[in-house]
Formats: sequence, C-alpha cells, structure tokens
Amino acid sequence: MKSSIKWIAGAALGALLLAGCGGPRYKEVAGVIPVMVPETGRIYFYQPPAPTGVVSSQPYLRINERKVGRSKPGSFFFVNRPAGSYKVDTLRDDEALSFTLAPGQTRYVRLSIDGVSGNSSSMGQQTMRLEESEEVAQQEMSSLRYWGAGSRERVKLRP
Repeated sequence: MKSSIKWIAGAALGALLLAGCGGPRYKEVAGVIPVMVPETGRIYFYQPPAPTGVVSSQPYLRINERKVGRSKPGSFFFVNRPAGSYKVDTLRDDEALSFTLAPGQTRYVRLSIDGVSGNSSSMGQQTMRLEESEEVAQQEMSSLRYWGAGSRERVKLRP
C-alpha cells in the first residue's frame, strides 16, 4: 500500500515538473520580450506542432555556422544579431536560408514537417522557409511555447 502511494506521488511530481518545462506561450510573453538595442535585428525561429503520430526531428539551428538553438515542434525562440547578411542552416544537405537583416528588422524562420497527412506514423520531410508576413508569423506563433535559444543567448521570459 505504501509503495503504491509513493509511486502515485512520484508520478504526480514528475508530471508537474514536465508541465513546468513547457515554457510560456508567445501570446502570453509577446509584450515582455526585450526591445532590441540599436543597430541590431531579431530572428525568430518557430515550428508549429507536428501532425498527430508524425515523428519530428529536433535539429540544431545555426546562424553563419554557429549553433544558436534547437528546433522543437510547438515552440519558438529568438536571437538578436547586428544588421548584416546571414545564412541559417540545420547541418543537413539543402536546408539553408540566406537573407539580410536591417537595423530594427525582425525576420521569421519557419520550420515544418511536410509530406505526411492524417495520423501517419511516418517521418515527414522537415522544411525551412522565411515567413515574409509578420502578421502570419505572429498568428502561427501565438500558441507556441517559448523554448529559448542556446544557453549563451537564452532570455528568461515571464508573463
């Protein structure tokens, strides 16, 4: 009997800890994201949730050959960079984007799983594209959870 209670208490504690790892949603923290410093821009990385039953990889993302974080379904993160030219890649063949970032500009890099439909238990093709519409990107990100960039650039966000 005591072992059952301990097991249930341990499972409840584990579930509580996992729930806390999710991070706040974009719509909850959009107003508290720090303002960019002059002469910098911001790059958001986001990945809508994978379709049910679809296996999604979580590739590292690099900017100009430097790791900045990891893509995760249902999440977003951002980094600030000086104005200039940038190449974003995932260490995979043919997965790269190049763009310029102007001072004060925000760019949105969308990762998604394509090539599957319905409740497939297969692995789809991960694609990456620049979302040009700020309105579309913010709408897609509204329910996504803040994942944070790599440890050196992670910003704590609290609603």
